Amino acid sequence: MRILKKVFQITAFVMLFLFMGCTSTKFTATWKDDTYQGRPEKILVICAFKDPANRRVFEDELVKAMKDRRIDAVASYTIMPGPAVSDMDIIAANAKEVGADSVLINKPFGTSQYESPNAFVGSYIDTYVNTKTDVYDIKSNKLVLSASAVTWIREGVSYTELMRSFVKDLVNKLSRLGLF
Repeated sequence: MRILKKVFQITAFVMLFLFMGCTSTKFTATWKDDTYQGRPEKILVICAFKDPANRRVFEDELVKAMKDRRIDAVASYTIMPGPAVSDMDIIAANAKEVGADSVLINKPFGTSQYESPNAFVGSYIDTYVNTKTDVYDIKSNKLVLSASAVTWIREGVSYTELMRSFVKDLVNKLSRLGLF
């Protein structure tokens, strides 16, 4: 019985370690306006990735994740097919047009690379994408939440799968910060 208990404890520890190792996104800074008491009912999701395909993948995945949490969301490419707009007045007008009370904007801020030693192959380069996500309340025209993240681009994993992982991590973080 003691051996079975010990095996269970070791297995639980290993599973926890593996689960934590699968998360490829680390949030480096977060901020939430403590005076904001609202809860978004409908969010306009904007991804400022330059590549239109990547923008669509991100926006579609985030809209799906929001809807899974019973929050209505609209992908910006459906109403703003061109590159993501940076003019907040235009964004607010588009949000109002679709009935959104909040806007979530995700922007990439470049990549970083680090050499990692590996006992079996010498060394390899890890690549990370730096992003910032801001959430604005349309009624008050205020920033209510901001989160900066670094996401590891794992070799051999499709871009769509990496995006799904990032979106899952982002939605969980926004939930833990009390946005919804």
